[in-house]
Amino acid sequence: MPSGRSPGPTGNLLRRDACSARKASCMSVLRTPSTELAPGVGIPQTVMIRAGTDKIRAQSDRYLPTLDGWRAVAILGVMICHGCDAVFHPNGSHPNSWWHALTRNGALGVDIFFGISGFLICSRLLAEYRQNGSISLKRFYIGRLFRILPPYLTYLATLAVLAAAGLIAVSPQVWSSCLLFYRNYLPERQSGAFYTGHLWSLAVEEHFYLLWPALLVFAGLPRARRLVVVLAAMIAGWRVWEFRHQWLAHCIEGVGFFPRTDIRLDGLLWGCWMALVLDVPAWRERCARLLSPGIWLGLLASFIACVRYQPPLAMMWQSILIPLLLVGTVLHPRTLPGLGRISYSLYLWNSLFFPAMHNPQPLPLGMLQQLPWSIVLTFGCASLSYYLVERPMIRLGHTLKTRPASEWKESERARAA
Repeated sequence: MPSGRSPGPTGNLLRRDACSARKASCMSVLRTPSTELAPGVGIPQTVMIRAGTDKIRAQSDRYLPTLDGWRAVAILGVMICHGCDAVFHPNGSHPNSWWHALTRNGALGVDIFFGISGFLICSRLLAEYRQNGSISLKRFYIGRLFRILPPYLTYLATLAVLAAAGLIAVSPQVWSSCLLFYRNYLPERQSGAFYTGHLWSLAVEEHFYLLWPALLVFAGLPRARRLVVVLAAMIAGWRVWEFRHQWLAHCIEGVGFFPRTDIRLDGLLWGCWMALVLDVPAWRERCARLLSPGIWLGLLASFIACVRYQPPLAMMWQSILIPLLLVGTVLHPRTLPGLGRISYSLYLWNSLFFPAMHNPQPLPLGMLQQLPWSIVLTFGCASLSYYLVERPMIRLGHTLKTRPASEWKESERARAA
């Protein structure tokens, strides 16, 4: 496993990629005319583009409020999708109304989350390589461990308390699938499935964490840029084949089609592709020129058309368009980033208080699962989870993963002694 001090063969390969990228950046400056001025100002357009793209690249290492805005949009879509039946159609009816069609598409929030995650995770791995000359899988998994597990286990512990009190029923199969992150391959008709059913997307994320960082480290940047496109295209082709022939579905009866990792992983991989594209200076500058507001609106219209009319390979086109929309937009209202920060906790807690039409009646938590208390408790529990569990554990994980290698060795020797 490569470390920050001794990159090894893979680190050397990545280091050569960085040198090539720096040379390409210098050559692009020499080749680009510096006398072309932006309209109405006395600053060279090349300088403005480079400053903007360098800002994007520098901020990718840290907090990006734009992505929090997108997270807010995504989590609101998911929550509306989960709660629309209980709020507007309490009898479980399916009227052919515009509102019902709109709320059903709230599930696209998961696709947005996947695009954000792929882009952000890959960007941070690339940033670590630029800073240290290598990518440490150990540090990556420590960071993910303290980011994901504490609020996740807090939610599962709450369900365990409710199950012990006899308020809800959760089968052993559901518990094991949640703890081992194969919830998306569990048959849907299981006791307690509703309160954990939304965790299928977290299982997809965990499978992505196991696959992509290792591929990036061991394949190297040049191969990774080609490999991510090949893998995403293969998954899109497999999805079409499997949907028509149900080859694997016959072996895992009762498992939902769309929650499966082998069906949805390309949504994260296209986000990685966008991060790899922006890591190349020449392509980063081209994206800054091409993703103008007019073109961005055209991409948004194309995305809406894919959702509305479902053309062939619609899911693949949506997965490609989402990262482009993420990068091209400037979505930073003051209220949305705060909601985006607690989006993971909202994702965990919303299904407990927003019953869907297929949830057994009467509601086991009574008025706590009815408006307005469902909204208050969802945001209240999510906020408590974020401030009391998520943030402190993220800080702890950051402290541990940034410890010098010498301290790790000393602690290991102390444990051995």
